[in-house]
This record gives sequence, structure tokens and C-alpha cells, in this order.
Amino acid sequence: MTSRLQYEPMRLKKAVINRWLTSGIFETKMKFEPMTMDVDVDVNEWLTKGFSIHENPCRKEFVTNRRARVPVKIDHEQAQPGAALALQGQEKPWEVYFPWGNPNVEWSGFWYVPTHLCTYAVTKIVTSSAHQAKLIVRTCGSLTLWLNGKLVTDFTPFTRNIEQETELTVDFQEGLNELAVCCEDLAERDTQYYFNIEYEGPDAIQIRVPLDPNTSAEDVKAVEEALEDAYFPKDIVTSGDVKWMITNPLKDRLHFSVTIHGHVHDVMLERGAADINLGDASRLGMGFITMCFHTKVGSVNISKPTALLLYPKAYRDIQADTIEERKRLALSHYGGLGGAHIHAAIAQIVTGRDVSAAKETILRGIQGINERRDCSDFYLIGLFKLWKEYRHTDLFEPEFWEEIKSCILNFRYWIDEPGDDVMWFFSENHALLFHACEYLGGQLFPEGIFTNSGESGLIHRQKGEQRLIQWFERFFEEGLAEWNSSAYIPIDVTGLLHIYDLAESEQLRNLAKQAMDLLYSYMAINAHHGFVAASYGRSYEKELKGHYTVGTTSLCWIGYGVGNLNGHSISNVILCLSDYEPPRSYESYLSVAENEQLIFKNEQGKDGYAKLYMYKRSGFTISSISNYRPGLRGYQEHVVEAFFTPEAQVWVNHPGELYRFGSGRPSYWAGNGYLPKVSQYKGLCILMYQIDPKHSVDFTHAYFPVSEFDRTEQAGAWHFAEKNGAYIAVYAQNGAELMRTGPDRGRELRSRGYDNVWLLRTSDRQESGSFEQFMNDVCAMERKVISPIEVSIADRKYGCLHVPWEGHLSVNGIEQTEQFGGVTGRIERITS
Repeated sequence: MTSRLQYEPMRLKKAVINRWLTSGIFETKMKFEPMTMDVDVDVNEWLTKGFSIHENPCRKEFVTNRRARVPVKIDHEQAQPGAALALQGQEKPWEVYFPWGNPNVEWSGFWYVPTHLCTYAVTKIVTSSAHQAKLIVRTCGSLTLWLNGKLVTDFTPFTRNIEQETELTVDFQEGLNELAVCCEDLAERDTQYYFNIEYEGPDAIQIRVPLDPNTSAEDVKAVEEALEDAYFPKDIVTSGDVKWMITNPLKDRLHFSVTIHGHVHDVMLERGAADINLGDASRLGMGFITMCFHTKVGSVNISKPTALLLYPKAYRDIQADTIEERKRLALSHYGGLGGAHIHAAIAQIVTGRDVSAAKETILRGIQGINERRDCSDFYLIGLFKLWKEYRHTDLFEPEFWEEIKSCILNFRYWIDEPGDDVMWFFSENHALLFHACEYLGGQLFPEGIFTNSGESGLIHRQKGEQRLIQWFERFFEEGLAEWNSSAYIPIDVTGLLHIYDLAESEQLRNLAKQAMDLLYSYMAINAHHGFVAASYGRSYEKELKGHYTVGTTSLCWIGYGVGNLNGHSISNVILCLSDYEPPRSYESYLSVAENEQLIFKNEQGKDGYAKLYMYKRSGFTISSISNYRPGLRGYQEHVVEAFFTPEAQVWVNHPGELYRFGSGRPSYWAGNGYLPKVSQYKGLCILMYQIDPKHSVDFTHAYFPVSEFDRTEQAGAWHFAEKNGAYIAVYAQNGAELMRTGPDRGRELRSRGYDNVWLLRTSDRQESGSFEQFMNDVCAMERKVISPIEVSIADRKYGCLHVPWEGHLSVNGIEQTEQFGGVTGRIERITS
């Protein structure tokens, strides 16, 4: 008798069909007719209008060709775990798809070069009667659907990373029905690639996934349920054993493999065990690690993704009194920790490590640049420093230097040059790096012919210089379009310091230094003990939870000795090799005394669209962006941050996707599916959400890691926490429940509803006395919410605050419409 995974009848009005056998992705790197793009573009405009305003020419060619054909129909009778599908000269095994709470059947990811993706999926639906039903189909990419061998639709919207929907009316037969799907897309960098099918009809349907006769469906289900609820007790581990909490549901031991930093670890979940011990944190390396635990039950492979920040405690204790010594230490550690890329290889060479290994790393990097992989500009720029320092030594043979020269001469330096790649030019950090590379390449080889444009190095130097001057003019007028971002400030620093260190133009060197000084002012003012925790224009979960390993933290440490050393930012290398030093005058902003308050307001972005407010006391900071595109779709904007330590922090967001470990932008924790109206006055922040009810995520939530605070309490609708004498209170108008199951148990406050109001109130013992007194004051706070259009609050310290959806925050009847001080901002120190 054939075994099968059988899922109970679904009687919901709309039931998601997300149990399938899938083929995996058939990938084919694509070549297209090289073309130029319109140069008259605003490289930062996509941040407010959406990335889809820029379309690579290769996508148009791909979509035209794909719409002219229908994918081949496969023989789905052969689909079962242990079997394989042969297609396009490749062979992929059939695997059971485990959704882990994801309503989509998804393979989203990142592809550095244009790549054709093709995936097949099959499932069986059992009905009690023949009937007509509706299928609601959503996809990123295309979706071709067959029901019982007949083509139902070939849906080809191909709106990159933007989900499209269609409704189909289909006839189900009584008993067994077979669904087959083909998904396709052209991957360009970050690519959302999935489909979603909902059933709406009169019958109770049952999903059946075939297994081979020797695989126990009951065992597969038991392991799936155990993995569904597995978790790490903390998101950040600095010492002790790293344990993944999972209870073995089977009578036998379970073998798992898990990949950490590219190394596969084999571990066992013993019979009756309740965790997998990965070993001491100090031996597992450093970084925010996305890992996948993989096991096998019979012929069924089961993989569960998860993530964790590892930062060995010993690195927190490394100190040095001078910037020269900190640069030496940082460079040495980066050479050992920085990974396999060109900047790390330079650090390895400078610090006397294995030159042959560094050479191989550089050659692999050159290969990626020659392929025009996305982000090649981040690494090409390192070759100019390498050339300057070592070209006239005998460290490498002439052939090696010819490889570098050829790489530089053959690169595509801007969108006015032809290309069929998917390199991203349209952001301030990429624009800076492309222009810096073009200038430095032309400066190095003025008489050389750059093959992609057919122009001389001298022409490229002139174009690069002009473009850089324009970039600087905009930067000093607007600041960072991707305000305060710990992900992208280090990329900007990499470009600026290579200009400062290598440019022959004194004007460019001076502009680069001036820009570096401005960036260091942002970091110093927004940092709490060296950790830049603020509202960000671009965020990822790895930066939000990974303060120990982000680039801004190491930049603060190298510059001022506050923060910590790490090996995870390419900017570390050029900063350590350059003679640049940040202004000493900024040190006074890094911390405030117990009797002080610091308020920083500034504007960044075109026409000052990012109005930023930061409030700092000795034990915490809280910062936000005021009134930024409320009620509109978001991207990666991190709109509010209350920060006490790298572990103890609180923020609120509307998840961009339901899948906890997805790669969406916005994702589950980083960014907002829909943006709230945000208003802040000192330590009180108000967030008002009006979310389109068509969005798949019907809740907002707060990151609230209970175990990382010294004390937490709940009183009525408020959740309270204390850390080192500093306090926070969190409130949601719809109520907030602390999650007790799943990967975020004990650190997620979830509040249901599309319309909601959140309040964050921060304080400390200097302002509010004891924690108990703070709780009493907050619970006595009068609140009036006309949900969510208007909010009025009577705070015992601040007085009466009023926020309408349309309009400005008022405090005690006075509208807070004062200027934010432009790019440099306004700083107010208050001594109490």
C-alpha cells in the first residue's frame, strides 16, 4: 500500500493549498543583448516610489520570449520523494514542501547574475463530490496550472517582486484530483519567487502528498511538528553552549546536519532528548548566522531554517587607548575573521598571513567582478588599494597584475554603458562606489582603453570626477537617503575612504573627508555606548539584532574606542590602512551623564523627507522618523527603536510577510508592510497604523526580548521592562500577547488587527524614581484613541499630547512644527 502524507479536510471559506511535492529550482544563467539604460534618473527616487520604477532591459527581453511559449507539461505520476525530475539537462529530486507557517510555496533568494528559474510542483486534492470552485492564484513570477492533466491557466504578470493575483473557476471531480504547477521568473538580485493557491468552494478538500511505501507518514508528521516549535532561547549568544530546543518525537535518535559559516556540523538528537547542543559559542565563530537544520525520515528530507547572532564574549573585552593601536588590532582580527573576499585578503596580506591563500581569494573575487555579479562595485574598489601598495613589489607575479588590469579595463562603470547584467546602480551607496571605481580606474590607466565603453581612461577619470562632485553636492544638501543605516553607512565609508586615500584630486579628497566627518557625527550622536541604534532608512534583521557585528559598531570602536571590535564590515580595512581620523569633538555625543538629556533632530533625504528625532539619556536611547509616508506600503524602513543594550531593545513593525525566515523586503522583523504615522516627544513615541485589509499579515508586533531585561511585568494592557535602571512601557490599543510558542517565544508581543495604535514610553530612575513608580505613572496615563485617526494622551511628566492622522503632534496645545535643522541637525542638551 502506498504511504502518503494526508492533511485533514479544510472547511474554511478560503483554504490555502500549500502542501506539495516540489522539484527544486532548475537554474540557467542567461545572456542577453547588452543595452544601456536612461542616465537621466534619480538614483534615490526608488526609495519612495518603489524599486520597480527601474527595469533592466534584460527583463523585457526575457518576458517577451517567455510569453510566446507555454512550459512543458511533465509526467507527474513519477513524482514522489526519492525520485527525480530531469529537465534542461539537469536533474532535481522531488521533495516534500514544508511551509513552516508560510502561506506561499516559496523559493525566494538572491541571485547575483540574471538567472532563469523554473520549478515544478504537484499535489493531490480529494473531494467528496464533483463541484465547481474558485481558485485564487497569487504569484511573484509566472504560474502555469494544470488540473487533472488539462491546462487551466498560464498566468505571466512578471512584475518583479510585486505579487499579482488572478481568480479561476475550475471543475473538481469526485475523489482524487491532481494539480500540477510550473513557476518561472528571471532572478535579478533579491528575487521574490513563489506561488500561492487558495481554494474557495462548497466542499471540504483534503490534501494528499504521496510517499514511498517504506516511509511512515506518521513519523514525518511528528518530526514536522517538533521542528515547527523548535527555537533558540535567545537571539544573541556571547558565551556558553548554543542549544537549539527541540524534543525528539520518535523512539529512535534523529541525525541532523547544520551548516555554520560554510562548515557542516553533524549532530544527534538522542531518544527522549529536548535539545541539540551545538557546542560552546566561542568555537562557532562570529556573525548573524542563517542556518538550516536538516534531517531525513525515510525518503523525506526535512529542513528547518533558523537564525542566531554569535559574538564570542572575549572580543567585547578588547580595548586600546589610541586610534593607531585600535586600527592595528582591528586589521589583524579582520584578517582572521573577515571572510573570503578581496578586502579580507588585503587585510591578510598586510598582517602577514598566508599570501597564497589571499591570492586565490582575490582571483575568485576578480572572477565574480568579471561576471558582473551584483555588488561587484563593493569589491572592485579594493583592487586600487592593492595595486598602490603592492604593484611594485615582487609579492605577486606579473600575470596576477595583468588579471587585475584586465578586470579594471573591462568593467561596466555606469548605466550609460551597455550590459546584460543585473548590477544595482540605483542607490546612493552603489552610485558612490561605481563613480569612485570609475575615477580611480581612469586615474590608474589614463591611456588604457576601457572595452565596455570604448573610451580612454582619461575620459573615465573625467566622467568619474564629475559624477563624484555631483554626488557630494547632493550628499551635503540631503544627507543619507538611506538614513542612519548600519547596513549601508559602512559601504559609503568604503567608497569615501578609498577616494580620500587614493584620489589625486585634492578637491575630491577634501570632499571625502568632509563627508566622512558628517557620517561620524551621525554615528556618534545616534550611538548608545558605541552602538548605532536608531531609525534606519534601510534595515535587515541581521543589523537590527546584530549590533555586536555591524559595521557602524566597529567604526565607532576604531574611531573612539567605544562599541566593539568585529570582523564583519569591509569598511574596517580601508579605515585601518588610511590616515583618516574622525573629529575628536564628536566624542562628547557618545554618552550623556545621569543628569543629562540629549535631543537630536535632523532632516535627511530629498526635500528632507526623513525627519528624524532621537532622545538619549544615560541608560537608553529612543529614536524615530516623524510622519514618514503614513498609510502607504513600506520597504525596509525601521521607524522606531528603543535601545538599552545590544540584547535589550524594543521596536514595533508591521511584518511585510508571514514567513518568519523569509527574504522579503520588508521581512518579518525588518521594515513595514504598511508604514505607520509616527510621532515622538522625548521618551514617548506614538505609532498609528492603518493597514490595507488585503495585506496577508493581519497583525503588528513588537520585539520585546523578556529574558534580556532585568525585570518585566504586565499591568493591564501595558508591558513593562527594566534594564540597568532604565525603563520601557509598551502598549497596543488592540491588546498585545507575548508569544509562548514558536521561534520567537518570549520576545514577540503580537497585536491583532489592521488598524492599531502602539505607545512606547521610556524613562529611568532619574526621571521617574523606582520601577514601581514608573509603572504607576504609566498606568495612570489617560488615553483617548479614536482608532486610529486621532490619539490624545495625558502624560504625568510631559503633559497633554495630541496626534491627528492628518497634521502634527501637539504638546500642551503647542504644535511641534519647528524645523529639524536640515542635514546637520539641531542638538539640545538638557541638564536636570
